[in-house]
Amino acid sequence: MKVLITGISRGIGYGLAKYYLEEGAEVFALGRSNPFGDAVRFYKLDMGAFEKIPHAIEALEIDSLDLAILNAGILGEIKLMKEWSVKKLQNIFDINVWANKVLIDEISPFTEKIVVMSSGAAVNGNPGWGGYSLSKCAVNMMVSIYSKEIDSKIYALAPGVIDTDMVAKVISGDHSKFPSLDRVEAGRVGLEEGVKRIVNTIEKLDEFENGSFVDVRLV
Repeated sequence: MKVLITGISRGIGYGLAKYYLEEGAEVFALGRSNPFGDAVRFYKLDMGAFEKIPHAIEALEIDSLDLAILNAGILGEIKLMKEWSVKKLQNIFDINVWANKVLIDEISPFTEKIVVMSSGAAVNGNPGWGGYSLSKCAVNMMVSIYSKEIDSKIYALAPGVIDTDMVAKVISGDHSKFPSLDRVEAGRVGLEEGVKRIVNTIEKLDEFENGSFVDVRLV
């Protein structure tokens, strides 16, 4: 099995890369750092520099992929929508949306299944999650559109709340101002359990309509 994963330096990307390596898969990766050494075919890349993605994919010399998991993303800050500048919002979109757009364009001709990490924040619209929610909502629609335009199967996947550095940053916010943080803190699971849920859901994606948004907590 050949798998491409973005953002493997820590968190969900790290856990997924570890899982697929242990399963004997050939793992390709893009991101800021590679904790797996030569076990992974890696190209160092800031995903915000999406104009460099075509060269990165070419350098990895991938002839085919069974699965691509476009995981790399950023949260930004938990704050009121009026406090967001357009420039800051654009930075989140560059990584969470446009980098994935370029990746899909590059890999879809030789990839069987593409999974783009989304979030429950894409549909919940809770106060404080403005930039992240907007970007993940855009991811869902982008996936829906691509499902009608490319031959690869493609899905948007909400991984649930997993105990990562990103989630730790979230729950350190003002719970009195942003009540949804209480639910995030209470609902998180460990990385190993979270990865198992993601992998199990990926294995069931063919049961869903191509282009769907799928939440692991509802599968």
